[in-house]
Amino acid sequence: MNRKNTIISSQPPPGTRDFLPLETELINKAANILLDEFYRWGYKRVITPSIDYLDIFLLSSKANELFKVADIGSGEMLSFRSDFTPQIGRLSSVLRNSNILPYKFSYFGPVLRNFDPIFGKSREIWQVGAELIGPESPESDAELIIMGIESLKKLNIEDFSVDIGNVEFFRGIVSDIDEPIRNKIEEFTLKKDSSGLNTFLEDLSLPSNKKDIIKELPFMFGEKSVIERAWKMTDNKRAINALETMERVISYIKSYKLEKYITIDLGEIRGLNYYTGTIFECFIPHAGYEIFGGGRYNNLIGMFGENCAGAGFAVNLDILSRYVDGDNSKKSEDYLVFNKTDNKKAEAEIIMFLRNKDKKLESNFMNYDYLDALKYAEENNIKNIIYIKNNENKTRFSGTRSEGKYSILLKHIYNGKENRFKTISDFKKYFE
Repeated sequence: MNRKNTIISSQPPPGTRDFLPLETELINKAANILLDEFYRWGYKRVITPSIDYLDIFLLSSKANELFKVADIGSGEMLSFRSDFTPQIGRLSSVLRNSNILPYKFSYFGPVLRNFDPIFGKSREIWQVGAELIGPESPESDAELIIMGIESLKKLNIEDFSVDIGNVEFFRGIVSDIDEPIRNKIEEFTLKKDSSGLNTFLEDLSLPSNKKDIIKELPFMFGEKSVIERAWKMTDNKRAINALETMERVISYIKSYKLEKYITIDLGEIRGLNYYTGTIFECFIPHAGYEIFGGGRYNNLIGMFGENCAGAGFAVNLDILSRYVDGDNSKKSEDYLVFNKTDNKKAEAEIIMFLRNKDKKLESNFMNYDYLDALKYAEENNIKNIIYIKNNENKTRFSGTRSEGKYSILLKHIYNGKENRFKTISDFKKYFE
């Protein structure tokens, strides 16, 4: 290959993308608010490696969904992080001999999943999440849901709903059915394909009441009446325990007066092989994908040694950031210093003065004219421009010459207000 004639693609790999400063600002803003709210509930941030042993991520992901790489030293197979939760499980297992339960952890960072880009799914997902290790009460499940709801409210998001289910209800209903048939029922139920499910059940030699219950699964969605209907559908002990758990979860959420945000979905069986009880997903209208989701995984930590219960959830920041109010960035006191003189000392004095007042400033060293500087400030949500110009030249903002070697213009971009100063002392007095 002749490298001199090679043009490297300017686009990132399919399923990934670059985030420009304003998008990144919104993601960071959402992440900081969420992490702060989690911290208020006792969840402290940890950092896990971006790569780990392949077997760890196989606990929650399919092999073909992982970006795999061989360790150059040991030859062991590694994978880029596809999910934080198994790493939290590994970390928690190490702490069992030294730290008392419970463990409350939060995290922030990207996960990589080797999805086929043709399906439109992102392969790199920025997440914030929380994991609760130790308790296994329904109330601890509810705490995670409550914390998720309160976090969205802190972001001034109100139009959303959290669907709550329990995989043990489905498991109880189909527990006495042969595995191949059970898997097919699971497939139809997961897709909410009621017509396909009904057709499949017609030729099965199952009791008619069992068929009637299974046919209802895709429609077990809505208000609390769904649970009341479910009580009448089965006497299976496993399913009944799931309903009792759900009632306690909902009761605890009601004690926080947040019941308006929740719906019941007993036909939701996402992650059936991973979760062991309560599951939940949060949706914003027209978003297309869940904003956050999670549930209980009581068997995970036992994969690393002594078992203990766990539950958690992760927030998709890429989607959530689209609903975060970006107006606050326009209200911040940002300043662009645009100096068209040779007096760099005056520029530095102004910058140091304002930074000592905790203002955010940046200098622009491009050979722009005034209108270009204004355009840059507007594109980057900078509220103010400080224009230092020589007095011997007429400018766009002054039709007459000013006394002294230079003068200073402070323009408030969003309201158009302008202030002019002959000296730095005058400029400082304005801020004092």
